Amino acid sequence: MLNLFLVRHLDETFYDALRQHPVPLRETALQQLASKSVSLDLYIWLAYRLHTLEKPTPIRWAALMSQFGSNYGRARSFRENFKVALAPAVVAYPEARLEMNEEGLVLYPSRPPVEKRLVAVGRR
Repeated sequence: MLNLFLVRHLDETFYDALRQHPVPLRETALQQLASKSVSLDLYIWLAYRLHTLEKPTPIRWAALMSQFGSNYGRARSFRENFKVALAPAVVAYPEARLEMNEEGLVLYPSRPPVEKRLVAVGRR
């Protein structure tokens, strides 16, 4: 369950989507990124997005800036800071497959940060 700290940093639409389609997050990753709000947002976004992809998905810098960089006036400043914030998120989610290029990011289908567990139901 997301705590109130996270709710304040995620937009409402994304938060609602997470509630409807939850993805397990690593507790250690949340602790690691607790003091890095943008990195935390990126970790949660990647964890939610990557495991649902069926093919490589490019995301342009303009789209990334509108989602994560509304407080930046210049795209160049956003890109530099985005790269810095992305690094700890990727360290916290080593299964994440993505690449950065001149146009933005390319996201690839990836395993979720925490694998789903099968629950055996016993017979009585």
